[in-house]
Amino acid sequence: MRNLVLSLSASVFLAACGQQLPVAIDDMASQTVSDIACKNQKLEEKLYDGLKSYLIEQKTIPTAEELKSAMKIHVQKLAQENPSMTSAQAERVQKDLDGLVDSLLAEAPQGERVENSDQLLILLSAIDVGDRSTTFRSYMQDRIRANFTQLSTTVKSMELECPEDSGSNSTAGTETEAEEPSTPEVVVNSDFEYHKKQAVAAGVPLAVFGERWALATAYQSCNSVKIPALDDSVSDIQGISITGKHSDGVGNKRMIASLAKVQATHPYIKEESNYPSSCFNVRQNPLIYDYGGKPYATTASTSPINFFKNSGSGTSVLGIDCSAYVYSSMATVGLRVKEGRALKGSDSWAWGSTAFVEPTKNGLTCLNKISVTPDMSLKAGDIVAVPGHVLLVDKVGADPFGIANARTTSDCSKITSESFDFSVAQSSPSKEGVGINHSVAKDYLPTSEKMKAGLEKYAYYACLAKINSKSYTPNLGTLSVVRHKGTTACMDKRVSLSQESCIQSCSSSVFTQ
Repeated sequence: MRNLVLSLSASVFLAACGQQLPVAIDDMASQTVSDIACKNQKLEEKLYDGLKSYLIEQKTIPTAEELKSAMKIHVQKLAQENPSMTSAQAERVQKDLDGLVDSLLAEAPQGERVENSDQLLILLSAIDVGDRSTTFRSYMQDRIRANFTQLSTTVKSMELECPEDSGSNSTAGTETEAEEPSTPEVVVNSDFEYHKKQAVAAGVPLAVFGERWALATAYQSCNSVKIPALDDSVSDIQGISITGKHSDGVGNKRMIASLAKVQATHPYIKEESNYPSSCFNVRQNPLIYDYGGKPYATTASTSPINFFKNSGSGTSVLGIDCSAYVYSSMATVGLRVKEGRALKGSDSWAWGSTAFVEPTKNGLTCLNKISVTPDMSLKAGDIVAVPGHVLLVDKVGADPFGIANARTTSDCSKITSESFDFSVAQSSPSKEGVGINHSVAKDYLPTSEKMKAGLEKYAYYACLAKINSKSYTPNLGTLSVVRHKGTTACMDKRVSLSQESCIQSCSSSVFTQ
């Protein structure tokens, strides 16, 4: 009789809540409670992925009350299937789940003033990976961690039966993830591996090869990597209009007002005319700078990063923001940014530029702030970040900070970005909205005062290191230069890029120049 009542309760709930929406919520609740019964060590990861998948697919924000109600039905079912589970234990589990759901779907979005599913997707992704870049996110990290810890403590002493069809395994067994039938199996790209091998043999850092591979894929062109880094002689792009501000009041919304003008003036598109049928026609649908824009990906472990499908996190134009480009560049060559966390395409939503300023604090444990020494300062592949922007260093000259002629500490204080000799890879609003680009640092930096001031301070410390024969680790708080550790723990299987097959026939020299 009790089973019948529970079954009827579930049916009534699903019928009352509508069509597809409650089914998706019920599936999420069912999986979570099943993972509790199986004491699955991946419960946390799977719940986050379930929420993120819901936001991607449904394009709406589930209410805390809906998910708590669905959880309650499945906790009741769990109690029915486990006679040893007392009503008090079931109530404690439900109370813990209610607190967790309230934190994720009520307190977190309210505190960050989330207005739509895309903003919540980015917020939950950031919390998932350990982002503490703001006071509120730091608070939510502790809050949600306490929720998960409490839930784990509650169920630890319970002897629960793992459902046979749960797709979960207990901590005593070997864990396997639920099948993802809609996601194709990863196929090793032999052309990518060949190009990577040639680049590494030529001394090109993996991060640099990654950003060049990502740039060439984004423009579906081998020639795009050959284009000299943009400098002051390159004219602004015509045909891109600013239509307003994003909800944060900071970033501009952009649209293509005249495709013909963009095609004629965009430095990475204007010389391209023919695209093979297997390639995406970037000329007809150009990628430009999209503040808050992220590439499309699912939460599946094998999902590629897709620059050519709008994820809806910025505006309707194709294009990505700075942090999405940096993450994509690292992920596509197998460089983890967090130890122990498998690379996933969907993590391109997780880290904003501010997180890179204090990498260890924000979960970016595969990145360290650099030290400047008498013999070494800036290197190709380094990441430079300020709140609001992050980029990769593409190439460095023999004297990247222009300190060779400095003889005294007074000389060090006079160094400016005009003497810098390096280029950067970034997605930026430069040249009226170019998006992904290579730029000459000394010409780009005057357009970004925070970057300019911060890097001039790094140059000052690099100069002091040379003059005083000492090492310094600048800790500016406003800008950081960080470097990938390159350790085994920080390497993983690469994340492929959609449409990368278009550039597989490029000469390897394109990526090693």
